[in-house]
Amino acid sequence: MEKDVFWGNTQACGILGLCTVVIPLSALNLGWIPPEGAPIIIPWLLFGGLVQVICGIIDYRRGGLLLATPLVLFGFMLCITPAFGEIIKIWTKSPAPPYLNGIGFLVVAAYVLALLYATGLVSSTVFYLVVLLDVGLWIVGLAMLGAVGAGVATIGWYLLLIFALGMVYVACAIYLNEVFGRVVLPLGAPLFKPPSASVSG
Repeated sequence: MEKDVFWGNTQACGILGLCTVVIPLSALNLGWIPPEGAPIIIPWLLFGGLVQVICGIIDYRRGGLLLATPLVLFGFMLCITPAFGEIIKIWTKSPAPPYLNGIGFLVVAAYVLALLYATGLVSSTVFYLVVLLDVGLWIVGLAMLGAVGAGVATIGWYLLLIFALGMVYVACAIYLNEVFGRVVLPLGAPLFKPPSASVSG
């Protein structure tokens, strides 16, 4: 007789996978890491993205949707795809047009508007961090398309960095709160009430 298989909560792990990509990527684009250090970011993009995708799939298996969807999306579109772009750029020794990544950033930014509303049903802390994420994605995406200048792009990367640092706290809160079965690190009350289910008469 087969035993039932129970999946653990991978949300904290997936969030940290995202943070370990966004933090060094922001540092690179803010000039804190020299351009010659860019190839070192590629493994972080690949494996940070892979962690997100795996954790997102497991979260889907557990019946999750709120965090599973962005983990899979961010893992593929913001991490693994740019990593392969960097590998191809190094291999071919020709710079890739920045507008290609810019389009991808804007597509994700459009989706994050829906994610933003959904996070308001769960946690005020996560909601405000996702606001920073969305504004940062729009700014960086527009900068890659040449619609705004480098100075504005710097603001976008700072917003993404602050978002990632805040999400490290969120990951720690999810982990500790579940392990101890009580609120160790608060995440803030929901901002919105979920829609009430319609009652058939």
